[in-house]
Amino acid sequence: MQLKKLLTLTAKIIFGGFAIAYPFIVFWALKKDIAIKFIGLVLLMSVIFSWTRSKNTILFILGLLLCSSIIFFNQEIFLKLYPVLMNAGVFALFALSLRKTPLVTQFAEKIHKTLDEQTINYTYRATYAWAIVMGINTIASLITVFLSDEIWVLYNGLISYIIIGATMLIEYIVRKKVSHDKSDK
Repeated sequence: MQLKKLLTLTAKIIFGGFAIAYPFIVFWALKKDIAIKFIGLVLLMSVIFSWTRSKNTILFILGLLLCSSIIFFNQEIFLKLYPVLMNAGVFALFALSLRKTPLVTQFAEKIHKTLDEQTINYTYRATYAWAIVMGINTIASLITVFLSDEIWVLYNGLISYIIIGATMLIEYIVRKKVSHDKSDK
């Protein structure tokens, strides 16, 4: 049992690190003439591993289609589309959740079990804000696909992470203010 946990943790670290460092790996590989198909195969393993953890069939199928395109067509543009796909997937998760139970509400319910009306309203607005941020991030990421490799890696390997981190920080600060205001009443 311990070996299985260790292997799972190792795989999470490897594939998680690969996903985070993906823009830099692609940039380096393209500059060193590393085979595009090789990166496509590693990405395929990452997509399969992610699917075994999340079971998100839509993202899995999109990931398979993208990996197949990378391997079959052997074109760098398909490598550059991976961050677009990931941003679009996260955008879809937030946006589609607004039709039922917003994603931020789902997270909050796991922590707090029951939520008051003010918190539910806040989590709806926070989910909406996340959808907007991820939608803009998706569009910006798509635009960079058609720009230089340097701009692509700068945006997808740094700027988009800063935007996501800043959004998390702002959301955390606002959430604390909302919960602080609630405790004062």
